[in-house]
Amino acid sequence: HLHAPRNPPPGGGGDDVAHLHRLVSAGAAGVSVSSAALRGHTDTVSSMAFSHDGALLATGGLDGRALIWSAADGTAQRTLEGPGGGLEWLRWHPKGHVLLAGSEDFTAWMWNAGDGSLMQVFSGHSDSVLCGGFSPDGKVVATGSYDGSLRLWAPRTGECTTLFMGHPYHDGPVTCLDFHPSTPGLMLTGSEDNTARLVSGANGKVLGTLVAHTETLECVGLSGDFPFGASGGIDHRLVVWDLNTLQPRNTLPHDQAVSQLQWIPGTACLYSACIDGAVRLWDTRASTCQAVQHGHTKGVLDLAVSPDMKTVVTASDDHTARVFRMVP
Repeated sequence: HLHAPRNPPPGGGGDDVAHLHRLVSAGAAGVSVSSAALRGHTDTVSSMAFSHDGALLATGGLDGRALIWSAADGTAQRTLEGPGGGLEWLRWHPKGHVLLAGSEDFTAWMWNAGDGSLMQVFSGHSDSVLCGGFSPDGKVVATGSYDGSLRLWAPRTGECTTLFMGHPYHDGPVTCLDFHPSTPGLMLTGSEDNTARLVSGANGKVLGTLVAHTETLECVGLSGDFPFGASGGIDHRLVVWDLNTLQPRNTLPHDQAVSQLQWIPGTACLYSACIDGAVRLWDTRASTCQAVQHGHTKGVLDLAVSPDMKTVVTASDDHTARVFRMVP
C-alpha cells in the first residue's frame, strides 16, 4: 500500500523495480516529475510505504525481503531479511523507524529500520498474513490471515494477547482491517465471507456483524470524526455504515470492484479507488460523488493521499502511477 507522502510518491510493478518520483509544481504547466529507479528486489515489488516522518521509504517484495531507501534521494539504506515467503504488506510504526511486514509464510516480522536488527517475529497463524498494522498509539500489532483469524500482539514480547477466530467472528479469510483513529482497540475487519466485523481489542469481543455485500471485501475504514465505517467490495459497492445501529447508512455505487478507500480527517468525505480505473471523492452524508478522475486504462489497485488531502496518487494495473488533483 502507498502511504500518504510528504515526499515523492513511489511506484512498484512486476518488473522487480520500484520507482521514486519527485513532483514539482510547474504552475499553469501542471506538475513536473523526476524519477529514480530503486533496484534491489529479485521478484515483484508488492508493497511500499513511507515512514511517518517522511525520511525513509520501505519496499516489500515477493522475494521475502524489505528494502529501506532514503526518501530524499532514493539511495539504498539497508536490507531486512528473514521471512520464508513473499511479503503481502508493510506498515511503519506511527512514532519511529520500526517496520512491520506480513508474509506468505504465516508470520509477521518487525524490524528496526535504523540499524536493520530484527525486533520480533509474530508466529501463530496457519496461513498467509493478508493484512495488518500498528494501533494508532503503536502499542498493539494486529494481523489478519487467510486462516480466518485476527490476532492482536504485544510488540515487545511477541505474545498473542487477543485472538478472534470462529463464531461469532468471520467465516473466511480476513482480507483487510483498520483501527479507529482515537477509540482504543476499536477495529473494523473485512473478509471473503462477504461481511465486515466491528471488534474491540480492549475486551476481546465482536461488537457487530455488518452484512450488505454479496462478494469479498477488499478494503475497510473507520472515520475518526463520525460514528461511520466504510467497506469496499468486489461486488462494485462501497457501503457506509452507521456504527451505532450497525446498519448501512448508504451504498455508493461503482462500475467495478472497489479496491481501496481512505477517510479524510475532519470531514465525512472519503476517497475510493476502483478497478474501472477511476478515483472518486464522496460526501458520505449526502451520498454524492464530489469529484471523479479518470486516466488509467486498467484498474486502480491502490491510492495515497497528500497531507493536505487534496491530491491523490494512484497505482494501476496498467503499469503506471498517476497524480490527480481532486480538490481545487
